[in-house]
Amino acid sequence: MSLLDSWRRLPRLVIALLTLCFAALGGAAFDFYDLPAGWLAGALVAVSTLALSGLPVYVPDLLRRIVFVVLGISLGAAITPETVAGIRTWPITLALLALSLPVTMGAVMLYLHYVSKWNYRETLYASAPGALSAVLAMASDAKVDVRMVAFVQTVRVFLLIAALPGMLLAAGLSASVGTIPPSAGIHAATPSDTLIMVGTGIASALLAERLRVPGGLLIGPMLVNGILHGTGYVQGNIPAFLLIGSFVVLGAFTGARFAGTTAAMIKKLLVDSIGAFIVALLVCVAFALLAAWLAGENVAKTIVAFAPGGLEAMTILAFMIGLDPAFVGAHHLARFLLIATLLPFVARGMFGKATYTGAKAVPAKKKTTRKRKKKQP
Repeated sequence: MSLLDSWRRLPRLVIALLTLCFAALGGAAFDFYDLPAGWLAGALVAVSTLALSGLPVYVPDLLRRIVFVVLGISLGAAITPETVAGIRTWPITLALLALSLPVTMGAVMLYLHYVSKWNYRETLYASAPGALSAVLAMASDAKVDVRMVAFVQTVRVFLLIAALPGMLLAAGLSASVGTIPPSAGIHAATPSDTLIMVGTGIASALLAERLRVPGGLLIGPMLVNGILHGTGYVQGNIPAFLLIGSFVVLGAFTGARFAGTTAAMIKKLLVDSIGAFIVALLVCVAFALLAAWLAGENVAKTIVAFAPGGLEAMTILAFMIGLDPAFVGAHHLARFLLIATLLPFVARGMFGKATYTGAKAVPAKKKTTRKRKKKQP
């Protein structure tokens, strides 16, 4: 029996433990070489390598949910009174972010259609720069190949997490490249403050998810703890080892998305995905530089705020490399809401009501033939 067969026969819990162990090893290796966002990017690379090689990988969804709450609390603890004072510049950058959305999607759609020879239906959903969960949900209900959309979207998030910190560092724009965010260096919270942070974090996460807030498990605790820390009511952060563990789990979960991807699909879609990523990144960076210049904002955090990535991943990435997570999170949340709200209307406007498989078709009228009665002699 081969190693691959033996691995596949393992219980699901054992596979999850092995997945997390390899993720931790990858994160430790990246951290050892002082690579940007090492624990997150290393775990992502390690688990995605396992998945692409055909080995089963698995991260329990409950663990992912817990990690998002923990990270949301930590993100909120990074907010300072200085952060709150800087909110006055956000309307300028938010307006340019909204303007960049149709330009980014249009550029990617043209690339995928004319260069990669995709159908326009697939290009619309593959071009969305963020809102991964909402886009995949809408694509699964539409008459498109969801595998193509999911691959392009997943590769984009993978490349952003793995490459963006290094790109910012090479350009001299990254605030810091430590394995632990600067805010994690704040003294550990007192037991009473820790109870407040955890209690409000869990309650706000459940409430935000109940209200269907995008990224609610992360955004809820972040907002509540941001208010608590921004006003000075609560001080301190959670222990650094919990942050590192959360980064490892998040990287493993993202890498596990590549499970079940065949070699033929990789060969067909990888070049298309990288090209679409480059086009989207160039457009987003151009708008980010303009926004940073007009608003007088830090260039690095504006680029991360405009980067075509997921809400949770980009907010956490900003936190890891020493940028303002509140600023980044607010911009990605705004783009998430725009995509989730407007994409169905754009799809219907481009392709008609038949875009969605759930659309009711008008049945054709059946031709009825009347039998003539035979005349009685």
